[in-house]
Amino acid sequence: MSEFAFPELVALTSVDTLQTGFFLCVLHADKIPPHVACLVDGQFFSLKVNGKDESIDVTSLLKALSLKKVPTLFVRVNKNISCAEVACCYKNYFAIEVGKNTCLSPVIDLFECGDRVKKLSDLLRLLQEKSLLKEVFKLHLNEDYTTLPYYSNQDIEQRLLNLTDVKRR
Repeated sequence: MSEFAFPELVALTSVDTLQTGFFLCVLHADKIPPHVACLVDGQFFSLKVNGKDESIDVTSLLKALSLKKVPTLFVRVNKNISCAEVACCYKNYFAIEVGKNTCLSPVIDLFECGDRVKKLSDLLRLLQEKSLLKEVFKLHLNEDYTTLPYYSNQDIEQRLLNLTDVKRR
C-alpha cells in the first residue's frame, strides 16, 4: 500500500541544485516512518529525538548522507520561504518529545497547516492541491522507488519511543 505517489523522481547530480530555494527533505525515505527536515538556500534544519540541526551547510549534509548511503528525497516547494522563517519555526523546539511533537512539527508550523496535517503524506497532498510541489530529487534510492510507504500515526509514535529508548542507553 502506498502513502503518496510521486509523479517523477529525478536523480540528484549536483549540490548546486540544492543551493537555492526551499526543499522538504525526506531522509530514510524507504523506512516507516521516514524522517522529515527542511533545506532552504543550502541550509539544513532538522528536529530529532536528541536535539536539532540548524543551518547545516548542504555540502556537509550530502557528505554525511553519501557516507551512510541514506535514501533521501529532496522535494522542491514552489514557495518563497526564507532561512529566517525556517529558523524561527525550529527555534520553538528543542527536540522531539514523544506524544507532543515529531520531526514534522516545525514544518507544519511553517506552512500553517494546523490539525490538517498529521503525516508527511498529508502535507504532500496539501502542497500538491495548492500546486506548490515543483520537482523531486532522489539520492541513494532504487530505480523502482516511486512512493512513500504507508504508515500510521501509531508507527510514528512507536518509532519515536524506540529512538528515545536507544538515546537513554
